[in-house]
Amino acid sequence: MAETILFGLVDKMIWRLGSSVVQQLGIVWNVTDELERIQSTVSTIKAVVMDAEEQGATNHAVKHWLEKLKDAVDDADDLLDDFSTEALRREIMASEKKKSNKVRNFFSKSNPVMHDFKMGHRIKNIRKRLDDIAEDRLKFNFTGLTTVTRFKNREREQTYSFVREEEVIGREEEKADLIKLLRDTTVEDNVSVIPIVGIGGLGKTTLAQLVYNDASIQNHFELKIWVCVSDDDFDVKNIVGKIVEDNKNREMEKLQQDLRAKIMGKRYLLVLDDVWDKNLSRERWLKLKTLLLDGAKGTKVIVTSRSEKVAKITGTAATFHLQGLDERKSWILFSSLAFAKGEEPKNQEDLVAIGKEIVKKCSGVPLAIRSIGSLLYGKSSENDWLYFKENDLAKMNPEDNNIIPILQLSYDHLPYDLKNCFAYCSIFPKDYIIEKNTLIQLWMAQGFIQPLDEKRSLEDVGDEYFMNLYWRSFFQDVKRDMYGDISECKMHDLIHDLAQYVAGNECSDIAGQERKNISNRTRHVSLGHELPSRWKVPTWFVKANKLRTFLLCTSYFVDWEVLDCDSLISSFKFLRTLDLHSSWNKALPNSIGLLKHLRYLDLSCNDEIEILPTSITSLHNLQTLKLSFCGNLRELPTDIFAKLISLRHLGLNGCDKLTYVPYGLGRLTSFRTLTTFVVADVNNVSSSCGLSELSQLNNLSGSLEVRGLQYNTEEGKVAELQDKRLLNSLTLNWDRSFDTPPNAVVAAKDELLFEGLQPHPKIKSLIVRWFGGVKFSAWLSSLSNLVHIGITYCSELQHLPPLHQLPHLEHLELSNLRSLEYVDSRDNESDWSSSSSSSSSPLFFPSLKRLELRDMDKLRGWWKWSEVTSEAEYQQMFLPWFPCLSGLWVANCPNLTSLPLYPYIEWLNCLRISVKMLRQLLKPPATTTTADGSQIYTILQSSSSSSSHHSPFSRLRYLFINGMEDLENFPDELLPSLTTLQDLFINDCNNLASLPEWIGKLPLQQIYISRCCKLTSLPEGMRDIKSLRTLWITGSSSQIKERCKKEEGEDWPKIAHVQYCSIN
Repeated sequence: MAETILFGLVDKMIWRLGSSVVQQLGIVWNVTDELERIQSTVSTIKAVVMDAEEQGATNHAVKHWLEKLKDAVDDADDLLDDFSTEALRREIMASEKKKSNKVRNFFSKSNPVMHDFKMGHRIKNIRKRLDDIAEDRLKFNFTGLTTVTRFKNREREQTYSFVREEEVIGREEEKADLIKLLRDTTVEDNVSVIPIVGIGGLGKTTLAQLVYNDASIQNHFELKIWVCVSDDDFDVKNIVGKIVEDNKNREMEKLQQDLRAKIMGKRYLLVLDDVWDKNLSRERWLKLKTLLLDGAKGTKVIVTSRSEKVAKITGTAATFHLQGLDERKSWILFSSLAFAKGEEPKNQEDLVAIGKEIVKKCSGVPLAIRSIGSLLYGKSSENDWLYFKENDLAKMNPEDNNIIPILQLSYDHLPYDLKNCFAYCSIFPKDYIIEKNTLIQLWMAQGFIQPLDEKRSLEDVGDEYFMNLYWRSFFQDVKRDMYGDISECKMHDLIHDLAQYVAGNECSDIAGQERKNISNRTRHVSLGHELPSRWKVPTWFVKANKLRTFLLCTSYFVDWEVLDCDSLISSFKFLRTLDLHSSWNKALPNSIGLLKHLRYLDLSCNDEIEILPTSITSLHNLQTLKLSFCGNLRELPTDIFAKLISLRHLGLNGCDKLTYVPYGLGRLTSFRTLTTFVVADVNNVSSSCGLSELSQLNNLSGSLEVRGLQYNTEEGKVAELQDKRLLNSLTLNWDRSFDTPPNAVVAAKDELLFEGLQPHPKIKSLIVRWFGGVKFSAWLSSLSNLVHIGITYCSELQHLPPLHQLPHLEHLELSNLRSLEYVDSRDNESDWSSSSSSSSSPLFFPSLKRLELRDMDKLRGWWKWSEVTSEAEYQQMFLPWFPCLSGLWVANCPNLTSLPLYPYIEWLNCLRISVKMLRQLLKPPATTTTADGSQIYTILQSSSSSSSHHSPFSRLRYLFINGMEDLENFPDELLPSLTTLQDLFINDCNNLASLPEWIGKLPLQQIYISRCCKLTSLPEGMRDIKSLRTLWITGSSSQIKERCKKEEGEDWPKIAHVQYCSIN
């Protein structure tokens, strides 16, 4: 079915033939007439391609004709790519010539270099092949089509594709029934297996996810494990490895030990999602089940599958047969997708009637309903819907249970720009996490992205392609970054099946030595999850000699040798994409320079690479070069930016030994991604970039770290960071250490430099490391779009600018600021007392969710003015408070005495603080009601006053206490603040002698105590914690182990009700 994307390839070929590059080189090589004939022939063929693609689905002769055309078009594309590559080479060489006459001579036919190119016969050969194909078209009486749909972006509310419980329509009864089965404690089997069976697209995985995340299920089971099996081959070792999260490909003996230890004595829920029946036998299943029997009674296993055979082999309970939605629920789901705001249109009875007939054809399959509903969204014409029902749906066989014909309707209606992009996604293994930006770069490398407007970047158009596929439900399970942007996704198994179907043998994902649909027509290959660590290139693989993509989709390290890599390169000279990440390459072979078509090269996570071969600079088409986490990489070729003039994405984060960036970066104004820029010590490196090289790179997006700022000799403003409007995150790093603290001169220099490094107002994350100044510039307070601020290792910093009114700030991290005494060093509290009592004033840190204060010896409090206020006045004062703070981390701040209030805290992490500080952190405030009815929190008043109010710590669920040396017992005054606590973690409290009796009043579910050697017994109150499911004590005294000994120990009756106890 790969022929169905031919129209786009033919159209692209015509465009390339008409480009000025091809025309100019055609004159040089005296092949202008041949090129014009090719363009004319291809234009003739283009007119019938759409009809041919439609006929090719049922006519084998037409299908063969399309295959021949596809091969010829691919070969012509390689040839035209040679043209553009030669043009780039000439452009580079011309820029190196200083005399204009040498430039003109180089482009003339008299230059002897031109005679070395043997292009004429290749062009004539392509022309003849295309002429023959064009003549053969006459045999089929194709109908010429003059119009075709191209990609057009359209606005759409992103609601229907989100994986949220409220968007799962029609499965309420099934969810309740399944939960009842899972919570049933009357079963005799130690491990009960519940199969969920149904055809693809019914929502088996979705139903399993619904119950897996249900609150009652979370409370019922001590441990939950989700394993996506997905493989055709039921591999016990692979499944066990996923359960124990093994990423080292260890031996089975070690894996089974880890598995049994993980589940020992626990009532757990295991979901084995998407199990296939290939190679699944009763014997294989029992080998796995035997390893699952060490859990507690009541353990349940859910197995989802399309196969009844799987259910019969695995099930101990009745099979849960998932049926399609009934007509009413199907229509509700369809309406939510096909109509604006999910509402059935009024006064359009005929349209609704047509829609209900269409829904009937979907047989209640949610995925089909979603696909067609998404497809019809925005089409309000009855004629459009009627045409769809009578023509497109007519292609479906109503007796065929295969969902592919239904899903293919959505594919058929894709603009041809997107068909290539979607089919290419079949290269990824099933259930693979696809990074959005990487996918767009891969599309770019294959030439799939064609901007309608030359002013628009390839990346922006690629993002629109992605979002359009996402809105049409081709992608799911999206995850978003801290800025709210989609960062990764997956493909539903059926959608992946569709992608494989339409891609045919163009794309293949292989595992190990498995031979899978590899032929001379294969263009794109990935090596999947099951790749052995010492995989060798098999001989049968080399037959795909026109391969364009070689992608590693495995998390394991692959032990390649340079010879293997050399062989790979020499075998596949037409590669556009080469992925060798995590392959333990010690050096990249010089032959890499032969891949003149290469546009995407991933060498990340190869810790052995120290330098790159100079031949890499011959890759003039290279757009993306990933070197991230090549920890020993010392340098880049000095002329890399002079030669790689197509480069747009360079990943250097984690290359900690890289000491400079070569000169010339500033010329590449199309640069989009530069994760790390290193300012070099000019005394050691002469040909390195300075900050001024960043000035013209105004298309930079994503994240940028500027390292080595201590060596900078230029003004900060020369980098023109204010013009980098597409950057989300900026890190400014002076790369110092505490061993060399900055003096006053250095501090003044850093402050001046920082002033000039002001980023664009849209920046969302700012991280500052090893800054030597005493204060920051005022511009930091003006960055109103900041979501994250991280300030670390700034040893001389004494003053922070006001941050409390930043409207979007969610995460504030202050760490290793050895000179900072107050977060807000202003002396006058009048602004606070007036503003905090006014409901119309801006909130104090209105969006802050996470606050980290770590390793600050001199930090005394939040406000300086609180030091000169009497305690009585301070306690009665209306104070600002964090309205959204859910997480607080305080570590090694011995002099900290006060913080703003945080009534809605959910988790508190205390590391190396005093008991006094713990009291302060958990000191409940009182509330006062103002005239307008709003509440203002004040410092704790009398106990009688505070008791009349709802607990201000009513959301506190998790408390972590680490390294509290003076903690001997828990003060009684902590109880009112811990009444909702569920998880308590105590670690390295060497003087803790006892737990409080009032612990029995807490709704604890888990208690973890580690390395508290003086703790010798448990309080009587442990009996009263009926909700406690897990008690884990390790590294403590031998006395407590004896006292908690099962059935015998003195403390055993206090904890006998706990489901899982481990005392070591």
